Amino acid sequence: MNDMDSILAIVENPTRRKILQAVVREPHYPLQLSKELGISQQAIVKNLNLMEREGIVVSYRESSDRGPERIFYKPSSEFTITIDMRNNMFEVRMISTGEEKENVEEDNERTVEERQLEEVRAKISQIDRQIAEFDRRRSEMVRERNNLIEDFLHMANLDNLDYEHRALLYDMLNKPNWNAEDMSKKMGFNESLVSTMIDDILRYFRQM
Repeated sequence: MNDMDSILAIVENPTRRKILQAVVREPHYPLQLSKELGISQQAIVKNLNLMEREGIVVSYRESSDRGPERIFYKPSSEFTITIDMRNNMFEVRMISTGEEKENVEEDNERTVEERQLEEVRAKISQIDRQIAEFDRRRSEMVRERNNLIEDFLHMANLDNLDYEHRALLYDMLNKPNWNAEDMSKKMGFNESLVSTMIDDILRYFRQM
C-alpha cells in the first residue's frame, strides 16, 4: 500500500486504530475483536473489509474444533508516516529511499536577493537530506525493534497463556519502561491484578 492519503484516511478512525492495535499483536477474528474492544461485530466487519480492500490487513480461514471455521485477520503491510508542523512548514511524508537533489543553474548575474534565496534553498535541501537519512535510520531501528519482539514471541510457546496474559506480555515487550501501574491504566485492571498477571507470566517462562 503506497497511497499516503488512503493510509491517513484509514488510521484517522479511532475504531480502525483499535482494530489495528489488536491485529498487529496476533491474528483476530471479528467476534473476538467485537468482544475484546466492545464494538459491534457489524462495525468490526465493515472496517476490516475496508482495511482489506486498502491492503492494510489480509484475511485467511482457519478451522476450529469448537465450531465452524473462522476468518482471521492479520497485517499485510508496514509503513511509517511522519508529520512536521511548524510555522511556515507543513510536511507529511512516508519513508522513502531518498530524495533527488535539485540542480540549480549558476548565474553570475544574480542579484543579492537571488543569491540569498538560493543559499537558503541549499541549506533547506541539506536539512531535508539529513531528515531523509534520519527517517531511513528510524525505519531500520523500528524494524530491528519489531524483529526482537517477533523473534521472542516466535521462540516462546504462548499456547497455554490466555488472551489477557498475551496482551499484557505484548505491552511488557512494547513498553519496557512501564511498570505495573502504567499497564493497569492501559488495560483497565487494578494494579494488584496486573502485578499478579506479571508474576504469572514470569512463572510461566521459568517453567518452560
